Amino acid sequence: MFKEYFAIAFRSVVAHKIRALLTTLGVVIGVASVILLMSLGNSARTEAANQIRSIGSNLIYVSISDRQGALPATWLSEIQEKAQISAFSEMVSGTASYQVDGSNVDVSISGVNQYYGFVSNLSMTHGRFLNEFDVDNNLPAVVLGSKIPDLLFPNQGVLGNTLYIKGMPFTVVGIVEERGTNFSGDNDMMIYIPIDYTRTMFPMGGRFKTFYITAESEENIDLTMSRVTSYLSNYLPSSNQYRIFSQSQILGVLDTLMALLTTLLSGIASISLIVGGIGIMNIMLVTVRERTREIGIRKALGARRQQILVQFLIEAVIITTLGGIIGLTVSYIGAQIITSITDFNVVLGWDAVLLSLVFSITIGVIFGIYPAMQASKLEPVEALRFE
Repeated sequence: MFKEYFAIAFRSVVAHKIRALLTTLGVVIGVASVILLMSLGNSARTEAANQIRSIGSNLIYVSISDRQGALPATWLSEIQEKAQISAFSEMVSGTASYQVDGSNVDVSISGVNQYYGFVSNLSMTHGRFLNEFDVDNNLPAVVLGSKIPDLLFPNQGVLGNTLYIKGMPFTVVGIVEERGTNFSGDNDMMIYIPIDYTRTMFPMGGRFKTFYITAESEENIDLTMSRVTSYLSNYLPSSNQYRIFSQSQILGVLDTLMALLTTLLSGIASISLIVGGIGIMNIMLVTVRERTREIGIRKALGARRQQILVQFLIEAVIITTLGGIIGLTVSYIGAQIITSITDFNVVLGWDAVLLSLVFSITIGVIFGIYPAMQASKLEPVEALRFE
Protein backbone atom coordinates (compact mmCIF):
# COMPACT_ATOMS: atom_id res chain seq x y z
CA MET A 1 0.00 0.00 0.00
CA PHE A 2 2.73 2.47 0.95
CA LYS A 3 4.54 1.64 -2.29
CA GLU A 4 1.47 2.81 -4.21
CA TYR A 5 1.27 5.99 -2.10
CA PHE A 6 4.89 6.79 -2.89
CA ALA A 7 4.33 6.14 -6.60
CA ILE A 8 1.33 8.50 -6.72
CA ALA A 9 3.13 11.17 -4.70
CA PHE A 10 6.27 10.88 -6.83
CA ARG A 11 4.29 11.20 -10.09
CA SER A 12 2.64 14.32 -8.70
CA VAL A 13 6.00 15.89 -7.82
CA VAL A 14 7.45 15.01 -11.27
CA ALA A 15 4.39 16.46 -12.99
CA HIS A 16 5.15 19.83 -11.36
CA LYS A 17 8.95 19.53 -11.20
CA ILE A 18 9.74 23.26 -11.67
CA ARG A 19 7.37 24.20 -8.88
CA ALA A 20 8.77 21.41 -6.70
CA LEU A 21 12.36 22.58 -7.27
CA LEU A 22 11.48 26.19 -6.46
CA THR A 23 9.64 24.99 -3.36
CA THR A 24 12.71 23.11 -2.16
CA LEU A 25 14.95 26.17 -2.53
CA GLY A 26 14.50 27.24 1.11
CA VAL A 27 15.23 23.69 2.28
CA VAL A 28 18.32 23.49 0.03
CA ILE A 29 19.71 26.74 1.44
CA GLY A 30 18.89 25.71 5.01
CA VAL A 31 20.41 22.23 4.77
CA ALA A 32 23.54 23.47 2.96
CA SER A 33 24.01 26.28 5.50
CA VAL A 34 23.57 24.05 8.53
CA ILE A 35 25.89 21.32 7.22
CA LEU A 36 28.59 23.80 6.14
CA LEU A 37 28.50 25.82 9.37
CA MET A 38 28.53 22.74 11.59
CA SER A 39 31.35 21.20 9.55
CA LEU A 40 33.33 24.46 9.59
CA GLY A 41 32.89 24.71 13.35
CA ASN A 42 33.87 21.09 13.99
CA SER A 43 36.85 21.33 11.64
CA ALA A 44 37.99 24.53 13.38
CA ARG A 45 37.67 22.82 16.79
CA THR A 46 39.73 19.87 15.55
CA GLU A 47 42.39 22.11 14.00
CA ALA A 48 42.69 24.26 17.13
CA ALA A 49 42.88 21.18 19.37
CA ASN A 50 45.58 19.63 17.17
CA GLN A 51 47.64 22.83 17.26
CA ILE A 52 47.42 23.02 21.05
CA ARG A 53 48.27 19.32 21.47
CA SER A 54 51.21 19.70 19.08
CA ILE A 55 52.81 22.09 21.58
CA GLY A 56 52.46 19.52 24.35
CA SER A 57 49.57 18.31 26.46
CA ASN A 58 51.59 18.56 29.69
CA LEU A 59 52.61 22.20 29.21
CA ILE A 60 51.85 24.77 31.93
CA TYR A 61 52.00 28.55 31.64
CA VAL A 62 52.84 30.87 34.54
CA SER A 63 52.59 34.66 34.26
CA ILE A 64 53.90 36.76 37.16
CA SER A 65 53.72 40.48 37.80
CA ASP A 66 57.14 41.73 38.87
CA ARG A 67 55.88 44.73 40.83
CA GLN A 68 56.81 43.27 44.22
CA GLY A 69 60.09 41.70 43.16
CA ALA A 70 59.89 39.18 46.03
CA LEU A 71 60.19 36.00 43.96
CA PRO A 72 63.68 34.39 43.86
CA ALA A 73 65.24 34.20 40.39
CA THR A 74 65.89 30.48 40.91
CA TRP A 75 62.42 29.61 42.21
CA LEU A 76 61.70 26.98 39.57
CA SER A 77 65.02 25.22 40.19
CA GLU A 78 64.17 25.09 43.90
CA ILE A 79 60.87 23.26 43.37
CA GLN A 80 61.67 21.33 40.18
CA GLU A 81 61.92 17.90 41.82
CA LYS A 82 59.14 18.42 44.36
CA ALA A 83 56.72 19.73 41.73
CA GLN A 84 57.72 16.98 39.26
CA ILE A 85 58.84 19.44 36.57
CA SER A 86 60.85 17.95 33.72
CA ALA A 87 61.92 21.25 32.10
CA PHE A 88 61.15 24.96 32.18
CA SER A 89 62.02 28.21 30.47
CA GLU A 90 61.35 31.85 31.16
CA MET A 91 60.48 34.03 28.17
CA VAL A 92 61.01 37.76 27.63
CA SER A 93 59.40 39.06 24.45
CA GLY A 94 59.63 42.07 22.19
CA THR A 95 59.43 43.05 18.52
CA ALA A 96 61.81 44.29 15.87
CA SER A 97 61.02 45.82 12.47
CA TYR A 98 62.78 45.08 9.20
CA GLN A 99 62.49 46.67 5.78
CA VAL A 100 61.30 44.11 3.21
CA ASP A 101 60.56 45.34 -0.32
CA GLY A 102 59.94 48.84 0.95
CA SER A 103 57.55 47.78 3.73
CA ASN A 104 58.02 47.35 7.46
CA VAL A 105 57.75 43.76 8.68
CA ASP A 106 57.43 43.15 12.42
CA VAL A 107 59.17 40.09 13.84
CA SER A 108 58.59 38.73 17.35
CA ILE A 109 61.78 38.35 19.40
CA SER A 110 61.65 35.76 22.18
CA GLY A 111 64.39 35.43 24.76
CA VAL A 112 64.46 31.86 26.11
CA ASN A 113 66.82 29.29 27.59
CA GLN A 114 68.11 26.03 26.11
CA TYR A 115 65.07 24.03 27.29
CA TYR A 116 62.43 26.06 25.46
CA GLY A 117 62.70 23.91 22.33
CA PHE A 118 61.85 20.82 24.39
CA VAL A 119 59.17 22.55 26.46
CA SER A 120 57.35 23.87 23.36
CA ASN A 121 57.96 20.72 21.32
CA LEU A 122 59.85 22.55 18.57
CA SER A 123 61.18 20.60 15.60
CA MET A 124 64.06 21.87 13.47
CA THR A 125 64.24 21.79 9.69
CA HIS A 126 67.86 23.01 9.62
CA GLY A 127 70.54 23.39 12.24
CA ARG A 128 69.80 23.26 15.95
CA PHE A 129 68.07 25.11 18.76
CA LEU A 130 69.90 27.19 21.37
CA ASN A 131 72.03 25.01 23.64
CA GLU A 132 73.34 25.34 27.17
CA PHE A 133 76.66 26.79 25.99
CA ASP A 134 74.85 29.55 24.04
CA VAL A 135 72.71 30.54 27.02
CA ASP A 136 75.29 30.25 29.80
CA ASN A 137 77.88 32.23 27.85
CA ASN A 138 75.32 34.66 26.39
CA LEU A 139 76.47 33.96 22.84
CA PRO A 140 74.82 35.93 20.00
CA ALA A 141 73.07 32.91 18.48
CA VAL A 142 69.61 33.10 16.89
CA VAL A 143 67.02 30.54 15.78
CA LEU A 144 64.52 31.59 13.11
CA GLY A 145 60.85 30.79 12.54
CA SER A 146 60.04 29.13 9.21
CA LYS A 147 58.90 32.34 7.43
CA ILE A 148 61.91 34.44 8.41
CA PRO A 149 64.56 33.03 5.99
CA ASP A 150 62.58 33.88 2.83
CA LEU A 151 61.81 37.36 4.16
CA LEU A 152 65.22 38.40 5.45
CA PHE A 153 67.59 36.08 3.52
CA PRO A 154 66.02 35.66 0.07
CA ASN A 155 67.97 33.47 -2.36
CA GLN A 156 70.92 32.97 -0.03
CA GLY A 157 72.21 30.59 2.62
CA VAL A 158 70.82 31.11 6.09
CA LEU A 159 72.76 28.95 8.57
CA GLY A 160 75.89 30.76 9.68
CA ASN A 161 74.64 34.05 8.21
CA THR A 162 74.40 37.20 10.34
CA LEU A 163 71.10 38.77 11.42
CA TYR A 164 71.10 42.19 13.05
CA ILE A 165 68.62 42.55 15.92
CA LYS A 166 68.31 46.03 17.36
CA GLY A 167 71.69 46.80 15.79
CA MET A 168 73.42 43.77 17.32
CA PRO A 169 74.84 40.97 15.09
CA PHE A 170 73.58 37.42 15.72
CA THR A 171 74.64 34.20 14.02
CA VAL A 172 71.84 32.00 12.67
CA VAL A 173 72.20 28.48 14.11
CA GLY A 174 68.83 26.91 13.26
CA ILE A 175 65.43 27.15 11.57
CA VAL A 176 62.24 25.88 13.21
CA GLU A 177 59.78 23.91 11.09
CA GLU A 178 56.42 25.48 10.23
CA ARG A 179 54.06 25.67 13.23
CA GLY A 180 51.24 27.94 12.06
CA THR A 181 49.23 30.44 14.07
CA ASN A 182 47.64 29.98 17.47
CA PHE A 183 46.39 32.14 20.36
CA SER A 184 49.91 33.55 20.89
CA GLY A 185 50.25 34.77 17.29
CA ASP A 186 52.13 33.63 14.21
CA ASN A 187 54.72 31.15 15.49
CA ASP A 188 56.51 31.17 12.14
CA MET A 189 57.37 34.88 12.51
CA MET A 190 59.27 34.37 15.77
CA ILE A 191 63.01 34.63 16.46
CA TYR A 192 64.63 32.93 19.49
CA ILE A 193 67.75 34.29 21.20
CA PRO A 194 69.39 33.78 24.64
CA ILE A 195 67.20 35.39 27.29
CA ASP A 196 69.83 37.77 28.72
CA TYR A 197 69.91 39.67 25.41
CA THR A 198 66.17 40.35 25.49
CA ARG A 199 66.37 41.57 29.09
CA THR A 200 68.77 44.25 27.80
CA MET A 201 66.90 44.98 24.57
CA PHE A 202 63.42 45.08 26.08
CA PRO A 203 63.71 46.12 29.76
CA MET A 204 59.95 46.79 29.91
CA GLY A 205 59.32 43.21 28.78
CA GLY A 206 60.59 41.97 32.13
CA ARG A 207 57.83 43.64 34.14
CA PHE A 208 55.61 40.64 33.54
CA LYS A 209 57.52 37.37 33.64
CA THR A 210 56.26 34.44 31.60
CA PHE A 211 57.35 30.87 32.34
CA TYR A 212 56.80 27.71 30.30
CA ILE A 213 56.81 24.56 32.44
CA THR A 214 56.59 20.93 31.36
CA ALA A 215 55.22 18.44 33.88
CA GLU A 216 56.90 15.03 33.93
CA SER A 217 53.72 13.51 32.49
CA GLU A 218 50.18 14.49 31.59
CA GLU A 219 48.92 12.64 34.68
CA ASN A 220 51.08 14.89 36.90
CA ILE A 221 49.72 18.20 35.61
CA ASP A 222 47.33 18.78 38.53
CA LEU A 223 50.05 17.93 41.07
CA THR A 224 52.58 20.21 39.36
CA MET A 225 50.10 23.09 39.14
CA SER A 226 49.12 22.66 42.77
CA ARG A 227 52.69 22.76 44.04
CA VAL A 228 53.69 25.67 41.81
CA THR A 229 50.63 27.61 42.99
CA SER A 230 51.42 26.80 46.62
CA TYR A 231 54.99 28.05 46.19
CA LEU A 232 53.89 31.27 44.48
CA SER A 233 51.29 32.01 47.16
CA ASN A 234 54.05 32.02 49.81
CA TYR A 235 55.96 34.78 48.03
CA LEU A 236 53.15 36.67 46.29
CA PRO A 237 50.34 37.29 48.77
CA SER A 238 47.84 38.51 46.18
CA SER A 239 46.48 36.02 43.65
CA ASN A 240 46.25 38.94 41.19
CA GLN A 241 50.05 38.94 40.97
CA TYR A 242 50.23 35.64 39.11
CA ARG A 243 48.28 33.44 36.70
CA ILE A 244 48.76 29.73 36.11
CA PHE A 245 46.99 27.56 33.56
CA SER A 246 47.63 24.44 31.52
CA GLN A 247 47.20 23.40 27.90
CA SER A 248 44.28 21.15 28.84
CA GLN A 249 42.47 24.10 30.44
CA ILE A 250 43.01 26.19 27.30
CA LEU A 251 41.75 23.30 25.17
CA GLY A 252 38.66 22.89 27.36
CA VAL A 253 37.73 26.58 27.21
CA LEU A 254 38.40 26.77 23.47
CA ASP A 255 36.34 23.64 22.80
CA THR A 256 33.41 25.02 24.80
CA LEU A 257 33.52 28.38 22.99
CA MET A 258 33.78 26.77 19.54
CA ALA A 259 30.91 24.38 20.31
CA LEU A 260 28.75 27.29 21.47
CA LEU A 261 29.58 29.34 18.38
CA THR A 262 28.88 26.39 16.07
CA THR A 263 25.53 25.73 17.72
CA LEU A 264 24.58 29.41 17.53
CA LEU A 265 25.47 29.72 13.84
CA SER A 266 23.73 26.43 13.00
CA GLY A 267 20.62 27.62 14.85
CA ILE A 268 20.60 30.82 12.80
CA ALA A 269 21.06 28.86 9.57
CA SER A 270 18.23 26.48 10.49
CA ILE A 271 15.81 29.41 10.35
CA SER A 272 15.95 29.14 6.55
CA LEU A 273 14.74 25.54 6.92
CA ILE A 274 11.68 26.78 8.78
CA VAL A 275 11.11 29.41 6.08
CA GLY A 276 11.41 26.66 3.50
CA GLY A 277 8.85 24.62 5.44
CA ILE A 278 6.39 27.51 5.34
CA GLY A 279 6.88 27.69 1.56
CA ILE A 280 6.18 23.96 1.30
CA MET A 281 2.97 24.31 3.33
CA ASN A 282 1.85 27.16 1.06
CA ILE A 283 2.49 25.17 -2.13
CA MET A 284 0.82 22.07 -0.70
CA LEU A 285 -2.30 24.11 0.13
CA VAL A 286 -2.33 25.33 -3.50
CA THR A 287 -1.88 21.74 -4.66
CA VAL A 288 -4.84 20.58 -2.55
CA ARG A 289 -7.01 23.28 -4.11
CA GLU A 290 -5.88 22.37 -7.65
CA ARG A 291 -6.58 18.68 -7.07
CA THR A 292 -9.89 19.00 -5.28
CA ARG A 293 -11.80 17.12 -8.00
CA GLU A 294 -9.15 14.36 -8.01
CA ILE A 295 -9.60 13.99 -4.25
CA GLY A 296 -13.40 13.86 -4.68
CA ILE A 297 -13.13 11.14 -7.32
CA ARG A 298 -10.76 9.07 -5.16
CA LYS A 299 -13.05 9.36 -2.16
CA ALA A 300 -16.09 8.47 -4.28
CA LEU A 301 -14.24 5.34 -5.40
CA GLY A 302 -13.65 4.31 -1.78
CA ALA A 303 -10.44 6.02 -0.72
CA ARG A 304 -10.41 6.59 3.03
CA ARG A 305 -9.53 9.83 4.78
CA GLN A 306 -6.32 8.30 6.17
CA GLN A 307 -5.17 7.30 2.67
CA ILE A 308 -5.63 10.83 1.32
CA LEU A 309 -3.76 12.27 4.34
CA VAL A 310 -0.83 9.87 3.91
CA GLN A 311 -0.58 10.56 0.16
CA PHE A 312 -0.26 14.34 0.57
CA LEU A 313 2.04 13.95 3.57
CA ILE A 314 4.35 11.73 1.52
CA GLU A 315 4.44 14.40 -1.21
CA ALA A 316 5.62 16.99 1.31
CA VAL A 317 8.28 14.60 2.65
CA ILE A 318 9.50 13.79 -0.89
CA ILE A 319 9.93 17.52 -1.60
CA THR A 320 11.90 18.18 1.61
CA THR A 321 13.98 15.02 1.16
CA LEU A 322 14.84 16.14 -2.36
CA GLY A 323 15.79 19.54 -0.94
CA GLY A 324 17.92 17.85 1.71
CA ILE A 325 19.81 15.77 -0.87
CA ILE A 326 20.44 18.80 -3.09
CA GLY A 327 21.50 20.80 -0.01
CA LEU A 328 23.95 18.04 0.95
CA THR A 329 25.43 18.14 -2.56
CA VAL A 330 25.74 21.93 -2.42
CA SER A 331 27.42 21.78 1.00
CA TYR A 332 29.91 19.16 -0.25
CA ILE A 333 30.80 21.33 -3.25
CA GLY A 334 31.09 24.35 -0.95
CA ALA A 335 33.42 22.46 1.40
CA GLN A 336 35.65 21.43 -1.51
CA ILE A 337 35.81 25.03 -2.76
CA ILE A 338 36.73 26.39 0.69
CA THR A 339 39.39 23.70 1.11
CA SER A 340 40.88 24.37 -2.34
CA ILE A 341 41.14 28.17 -2.00
CA THR A 342 42.29 28.25 1.63
CA ASP A 343 44.66 26.26 3.83
CA PHE A 344 41.72 25.20 6.01
CA ASN A 345 40.54 21.60 5.56
CA VAL A 346 36.73 21.40 5.86
CA VAL A 347 35.44 17.89 6.55
CA LEU A 348 31.69 17.22 6.41
CA GLY A 349 30.75 15.56 9.66
CA TRP A 350 28.25 12.72 9.66
CA ASP A 351 26.52 14.30 12.65
CA ALA A 352 25.87 17.48 10.63
CA VAL A 353 24.69 15.51 7.58
CA LEU A 354 22.31 13.25 9.52
CA LEU A 355 20.97 16.08 11.68
CA SER A 356 20.26 18.28 8.65
CA LEU A 357 18.57 15.49 6.66
CA VAL A 358 16.45 14.40 9.63
CA PHE A 359 15.56 18.02 10.33
CA SER A 360 14.53 18.61 6.69
CA ILE A 361 12.31 15.50 6.67
CA THR A 362 10.79 16.57 9.99
CA ILE A 363 10.06 19.99 8.47
CA GLY A 364 8.25 18.21 5.62
CA VAL A 365 6.12 16.24 8.10
CA ILE A 366 5.33 19.24 10.31
CA PHE A 367 4.44 21.66 7.50
CA GLY A 368 2.82 18.98 5.37
CA ILE A 369 0.34 17.82 8.02
CA TYR A 370 -2.02 20.80 7.75
CA PRO A 371 -2.44 20.67 3.92
CA ALA A 372 -2.76 16.88 4.09
CA MET A 373 -5.47 17.16 6.76
CA GLN A 374 -7.28 19.77 4.68
CA ALA A 375 -7.24 17.40 1.72
CA SER A 376 -8.44 14.44 3.79
CA LYS A 377 -11.36 16.44 5.23
CA LEU A 378 -12.89 17.24 1.82
CA GLU A 379 -16.34 15.73 1.33
CA PRO A 380 -16.68 13.71 -1.92
CA VAL A 381 -19.83 15.49 -3.11
CA GLU A 382 -18.44 19.00 -2.48
CA ALA A 383 -15.10 18.04 -4.06
CA LEU A 384 -16.77 16.70 -7.21
CA ARG A 385 -18.80 19.89 -7.57
CA PHE A 386 -15.64 22.06 -7.28
CA GLU A 387 -14.65 23.90 -10.46
